[in-house]
Amino acid sequence: MSAPRAISTRALAKRFGGVVATNRVDLSIPRGEIRCIIGPNGAGKSTLFALLGGIHAPDAGQVLLGDRDVTRLPAFRRVRLGLGLTFQTNRAYHNLTIAQNLEIARRSTEATPESEAIRRYSYALSLFQLDRMRGLPARELPHHQLQWLEIAMVLAGGPEIVLLDEPTAGMSPEETMQTADVLRQLNSMGLTIVVVEHDIAFVREVAQYVTVLHQGRIFAEGSVAEITAHEDVRNIYLGRA
Repeated sequence: MSAPRAISTRALAKRFGGVVATNRVDLSIPRGEIRCIIGPNGAGKSTLFALLGGIHAPDAGQVLLGDRDVTRLPAFRRVRLGLGLTFQTNRAYHNLTIAQNLEIARRSTEATPESEAIRRYSYALSLFQLDRMRGLPARELPHHQLQWLEIAMVLAGGPEIVLLDEPTAGMSPEETMQTADVLRQLNSMGLTIVVVEHDIAFVREVAQYVTVLHQGRIFAEGSVAEITAHEDVRNIYLGRA
């Protein structure tokens, strides 16, 4: 039997003026998967991310967490239902310490100290080496550790699903691969991960399944091997489609 759905959409559509950003997207991501959503600039990735997270309201269609319709729920209510979000622009409080940032994030969780969600959070703190620097102001962290802090802050809320918007942007190849390793380990502990990404090297490292967007629609889906061998996907990225 296939795994239950973690998050899905039905005929999801969003228009900005005359621009159709998302065009009747049917997406289904099972629990326990790492899904990467890729596509060229303007494909609709950021809009889909915002619709999944409750940042934008759709013009038509539905968003479901499990079997629950959350289409009209704002982001903070989806977070309370187990959805975690990180953004391209880092949202840590730079004048607060690492410990204070994490404490603010943990106040919203109802997870018990023994829960798997808290174990994932503690594991990420250790692997990202943030547990050693709790008293350090966030503003003193280099870029990659600020990104890691934001991921840890999301995990502090005890989510079962996380949406990551280009989590390795601006990182070195070594930092990117370390991030990939932590995400794979978190996934092995039961976390469903959805990544909007353009770095194909990172996608190769983490994705179990890939969704390709083009002009607001799902153009192709498959394993990393299937997608990277797909001639039409190559044409999209090279601007020939």
